[in-house]
Amino acid sequence: MQEALKRFEDEEAFEKIKEAYAYIEQAITTMGLKLVSPKDHAAQIVLTIQLNEGQCSKAVGDALALQGYIVHYESAYLQKNNWIQIACLNHYKERDMRRMLNCLQMCVLKKVLLT
Repeated sequence: MQEALKRFEDEEAFEKIKEAYAYIEQAITTMGLKLVSPKDHAAQIVLTIQLNEGQCSKAVGDALALQGYIVHYESAYLQKNNWIQIACLNHYKERDMRRMLNCLQMCVLKKVLLT
């Protein structure tokens, strides 16, 4: 545990988290999706995304998982509210974030409806 926490001793780690959050936030809003908490009231660690009516968080999460992307969607409260969450704690390469967001956008455009 101590070893895992060492990477957060450097301010640069927090800057990378903020950058990832901003990058993902912009992409999410460009897709027409809404964040549950506005940036001013959210911890810039996890983005909680409200899916549009007619979409299913479990189906979208399953589709992303099948592509190798880990998002949070299986909790009862997330499914009840039709939310998915993306954590920004790990250092992701921009191209990996872009691929995940492209996959999410494809799910949104295809209106993944399956439950």
